[in-house]
Amino acid sequence: MAFISSGYNPDKPMEDRITDIGPRKYDEFYPPVIANNKGKWLYHEILKPGVLVHVAESGDKVFTVRCGGVRLMSTTHILEICDIADKHCDGYVRWTTRNNIEFMVDSEEKVEPLIQDLESRKFAAGSYKFPVGGTGAGVTN
Repeated sequence: MAFISSGYNPDKPMEDRITDIGPRKYDEFYPPVIANNKGKWLYHEILKPGVLVHVAESGDKVFTVRCGGVRLMSTTHILEICDIADKHCDGYVRWTTRNNIEFMVDSEEKVEPLIQDLESRKFAAGSYKFPVGGTGAGVTN
């Protein structure tokens, strides 16, 4: 009876079948500046530890602020990361293969307020929740 109420027809098992139920394709989640310039990047520079700028052939720039993350994160910590991304980065954030966090912004004016926000967040014992750095000649996570 359960199959009948769900709309399943045993005589036509392939009818209305959903075959692709995995995760959505990763490039649907690119920030617009990255989606518009994929494969067209000319160069990148490290402006200061933890801050990079990538420049595209079109002249578009994306600024990345990298900060340290931890291997195991609580949902509260991830929600705080998402709140930061919503506040400064139009909701875009990514994790590196070594669990560092990268916040991407499309203008240089957004970089300093983002860094100040990250550096203002500390654990109860006083250590930084989001230490900015990990690029160039520096220690990474």
